Amino acid sequence: MLTLIKAQVWKYKSIEDSTPVTLAPQVTVLVGKNESGKTAFLEALHKAMPLGEVKYDYIADYPRKDLVRYRPQHETGQYQRIVELSFRIEKPLADRINKEVFGGAEVVAPNSMFTRDTTIGNTSTIGFYVDEKVALAALERTLGDLEHKSEVFADVASLIDVLTKIEALELPADSKLAAFAAQWRARVIKPKGWGLINGHIWHTYLSPSLPKFLYFDDYKLLEGKINLPALQKRINESRLTDADETAQGLLQLAGTTLQELMGEEGYESAKAKLEAIGLNITQKIFEFWKQNQDLDVEFDLKSDSKDVPPFNSGINLYIRIKNRRHGVTVPFDQRSKGFIWFFSFLVWFDAVQSRAETKDALVLLLDEPGLNLHALAQADFLAYIRELAQQHQIIYTTHSPFMVDSTRLEDVRVVEDRIKDGTKVSGDLAGSSDESLFPLQAALGYSIAQNLFIAKKNVLVEGPADLILLQHIASLIEAEGKPVIGDAILVPVGGLDKLATFVALLGSNKLKLAVLHDRASAPHQKLEDLVRQKLIERKRVLDFSMFIEPQPSEADIEDMLPLEIYVSAFNATYAKELAGRNLEIGELGRHPRVVERINQWLKEKGILLLKDGGFNHYRVAQAAIPMLTVVNMKPEYLARFEKLFSKISEVL
Repeated sequence: MLTLIKAQVWKYKSIEDSTPVTLAPQVTVLVGKNESGKTAFLEALHKAMPLGEVKYDYIADYPRKDLVRYRPQHETGQYQRIVELSFRIEKPLADRINKEVFGGAEVVAPNSMFTRDTTIGNTSTIGFYVDEKVALAALERTLGDLEHKSEVFADVASLIDVLTKIEALELPADSKLAAFAAQWRARVIKPKGWGLINGHIWHTYLSPSLPKFLYFDDYKLLEGKINLPALQKRINESRLTDADETAQGLLQLAGTTLQELMGEEGYESAKAKLEAIGLNITQKIFEFWKQNQDLDVEFDLKSDSKDVPPFNSGINLYIRIKNRRHGVTVPFDQRSKGFIWFFSFLVWFDAVQSRAETKDALVLLLDEPGLNLHALAQADFLAYIRELAQQHQIIYTTHSPFMVDSTRLEDVRVVEDRIKDGTKVSGDLAGSSDESLFPLQAALGYSIAQNLFIAKKNVLVEGPADLILLQHIASLIEAEGKPVIGDAILVPVGGLDKLATFVALLGSNKLKLAVLHDRASAPHQKLEDLVRQKLIERKRVLDFSMFIEPQPSEADIEDMLPLEIYVSAFNATYAKELAGRNLEIGELGRHPRVVERINQWLKEKGILLLKDGGFNHYRVAQAAIPMLTVVNMKPEYLARFEKLFSKISEVL
């Protein structure tokens, strides 16, 4: 009903002035280097409207370099403003206010704004305004044709003036005008400072709808062993740690209490209860944790006099994780840090949410949520965040590219620690440093790499020359009504070494891959390793020599073409550089690959076309394409490619 749309922070730790930061309505991502001030920004927001007792402490929170100068000001009650939050009133709430207060007239417009400022002295002020003239006109209309109505509303500046006029009439208490005045008099806000209409709308509708901030970081991680008497003592003494709050959440999520676990009961009863708790927790956690589904959460209660204090006195609750695949259990805190974080967050959030007065008015502040998660687990958690965002606004920090949704870069804000200005938070990506933008660049790069593979069937080729020649000749064959490679696509990867890497990285991505590469004198070791490791089937590793008769010991795609056409294309491409010294077929050596024969000729003639020798295959391929027609290719050359395309279709 209220959406946080802007936040600005002044004078908090490393932050001098963040400038107003526009927040996304669902998920805002703060990216930046370590020590850039991301955590400070979240902390400042959290203390402005926490769900809990956390408050600003000016000694700890005010920028240390200015503290001596500020202290006298603070001690006289002239508190520094720390956070300004801007909220949008959504249409359902605006409609409710207008209906219940103004008889349906639109006084509070949907999407109108108000602000809430918080100082480092933990005081707050509200910037909310309703047009008094419009509001009075709407209230007058709600009274219909009552006697004296026009009289009491004439020439008034505020509702208080209206009430004063009504009371001066000394009407019977049961009259509608007197009841109207009594109702509004009862709404007077104390302490003073509010207008009657503004104050009523604020205290009755807006204030109860304000969200509370929930902040989660590594200090709230659940421990694998909990001494129940010690926990009970900390509860009684009101000195709970962050981890204790998560432990309480665990008990609440499990549907049990500390007193129940510490009570005396028979073995079967206690065992049944612990197993029920384990099953309940397992079901909730592994709905979202997809990295290992062969795990169960198990609980045990026992005393251990040989343990270290406080675990040597009274009952301990042990949390263990059983691996069904291996049939063993290990203590919870010996699992991966990523699993501990994920488990702890789900337990903590579920418990906090159930304890909150409303499930709709929570803003989650997550500090580096993917820090200890594997890249795929980060993707799982990102999906979980998107699910939570359907109900709760979320702001989280990260420097991991896998925690940035490359399709929603508009949700990203960059956090930088600038030498003169301190921490700055901005949505202006263009003005940010390369270091700060790195997670975004990496996320985009990963997305681009993923989207290269847009089909289920892919043929990896070494370079762009292979791509354009194969595409052109496929179109010639297809024009003759013959099949080519169907719904498979050709993907150039930039060389044989990169080709092997692409297979290793993406071959298990539920895609069908075939490799079409140049044949050298010896098998390529990386490709052979991939076949041996069963990352790709040998039948899907093809080379150009397979489609030439008699089969040569080495071959490139250029060896599939008529030699005279390729030599003519070479001469046309480098006519200027060759300066009349055209390459003749009779001058070529005996190497099985025409590309190598041309390289040898260039070396013999002392012609340097590229700095490192050789020539640009792509430029020559471009020049060859207009010459490669059905007539010039002749049936035997087209047959080579028909055979190649047929084999690709067969292996895919």
